[in-house]
Amino acid sequence: MISKLKNILEDDLILDTAVVFLGNSLVGFLNLIYHIIAVRILTPQDYGTFNSLISLIVFTSTAISPLGPTMVRYFTEYITKRNYLAFFTVFKKFVLRIGVISIFIFILSFSFSPSISKFLNVPPIYIIFCGGIIGLSLFAIPWLTVFQSLQKFKTYSFLNITSSLSKLMIGLLLMHLGFKVIGALSGFLAVPAITFLLSIPFFIRIIFSMKEKISSSSNNYTVSLLPIYKYFFPVSLSLFSFTVLTNIDVILVKHFFSPLEAGYYSIAQVIGKIFLFLPSSLAIVMFPKSTASYVTNKGSKRTLYKSLLLGAIMCGGGVILCFLFPDLALKFLTSQVNPLSRSLVGLFSLTMSFYALVWITINYFLATHNLKIVFPLFILALGETIFIYQWHTSLKNILYLLLSFSITSFVVTFVLVSRGGKSAFSQRLYNGAVAK
Repeated sequence: MISKLKNILEDDLILDTAVVFLGNSLVGFLNLIYHIIAVRILTPQDYGTFNSLISLIVFTSTAISPLGPTMVRYFTEYITKRNYLAFFTVFKKFVLRIGVISIFIFILSFSFSPSISKFLNVPPIYIIFCGGIIGLSLFAIPWLTVFQSLQKFKTYSFLNITSSLSKLMIGLLLMHLGFKVIGALSGFLAVPAITFLLSIPFFIRIIFSMKEKISSSSNNYTVSLLPIYKYFFPVSLSLFSFTVLTNIDVILVKHFFSPLEAGYYSIAQVIGKIFLFLPSSLAIVMFPKSTASYVTNKGSKRTLYKSLLLGAIMCGGGVILCFLFPDLALKFLTSQVNPLSRSLVGLFSLTMSFYALVWITINYFLATHNLKIVFPLFILALGETIFIYQWHTSLKNILYLLLSFSITSFVVTFVLVSRGGKSAFSQRLYNGAVAK
């Protein structure tokens, strides 16, 4: 018994997951407090608008945000092979390119704000503000990926916690001063800014620690970004598909239903999204570990199965509580209990639990350079969008459709993992991913 306990305590996956889970739990708690405050300060209509804008931010940022897992995938490989020069060369190239893209995103949001605001029934200034959040969040991505790739999970958690505290203080202040939706969105603008500023001293320390390992005679060293770009686009499609699966319902509800109904739906979703968050720390820890195991030809499926089991345990108890005591969950977390939200809480928790397990599996595929998941995910996302668009007879019916697709997505991804192997495209792409 003692030896088994010792093995558990010495297991890197469990220890690192505990660090990230504690950090993410605090971040999640702060985010939960943020939404609870927003629910209490804003009217149901304003909170429905705020929630739909957050979904829009998540939805649109997936076109570029997959750079995060792409960087982790290649940075981890460079670090595992001790090719530090390739690591720093690629990092510098991406920081410059992402800076340009961030500015371009803001310009696009300004240009298309009238048409987007008309679809969502919101003022154009909200869309412009969302563009600023997306652009700045994108620029913060490279800095966080460095700490995840190096498996410096304490630093990674510290940055996330500090930025979330900043979001809470700034958002709470502005909402209290009467800025309503803009005030609630301002907190999200603070997160990437604080993350970037605080990561600089940690990054400087990393540079000095690796400086002696980089040959000074390699000034003309170059790395081809082509394999990384080839990897990025299917990754982008995968994460975009997952974002559609977990967020398209909110956008379509905001379009098809009244502001009050959309607000009640968003109130129930606050609780559902907690279940999507709970196992996210497992995916963060599993990604670089699976990549390192894959690069060194060690088995990595065991890490995935352990992560799925832990994720199911994390979500299972909460789902039961949400079905048995929906009023308690709503009262405790949102202070707003209404018949419509009550009927959705249990279904939301179960739906997002399945999607949480899908998220873990997707990260495993991407970490092991296996892209055979891309097409099935895209078909599922397209199918869910079409079904909700055509059969949005009621909010509960939408949620039943969402639950059906979450279960189907998990079954499909798990079967693909169990069968093993990878697509020919994945193998060619990996064979070409060599620093020159």
